[in-house]
Amino acid sequence: MASPSGLQSGLSRQLFEMWFSDKKNTCVIPGYVVEVTLAKTIINEPKEVTLMNGLTAPLNMQVHYISFSAHADFAQTSTFLKELIPPNIILVHGEANEMGRLKQKLITKFAYRNTNYFPKELSVG
Repeated sequence: MASPSGLQSGLSRQLFEMWFSDKKNTCVIPGYVVEVTLAKTIINEPKEVTLMNGLTAPLNMQVHYISFSAHADFAQTSTFLKELIPPNIILVHGEANEMGRLKQKLITKFAYRNTNYFPKELSVG
């Protein structure tokens, strides 16, 4: 995962430009995308994309759009994680006590999985 989500600049754009030409790669666009951004363009899976240097090149990677809210509740988050089956879950952007509660609920719900949760020291206080 990398930001900014529009793929206009920064790390996300750098990674896109390194990986767009390989059929083995996939770009997953989660949630809302702004019009007139590269992210919005590639959702429609064009044959070619315009690179930062102004040249056009074939878009070979797969592109998938998923509806996902940055402000998801537990049910939405756990459904997303159930489908994704990630080996690691990193909890960020939240009040520590609430993230600790979320971590404990996820551990309980997905106890059968060998999933790592970060930060390790996060706990309900």
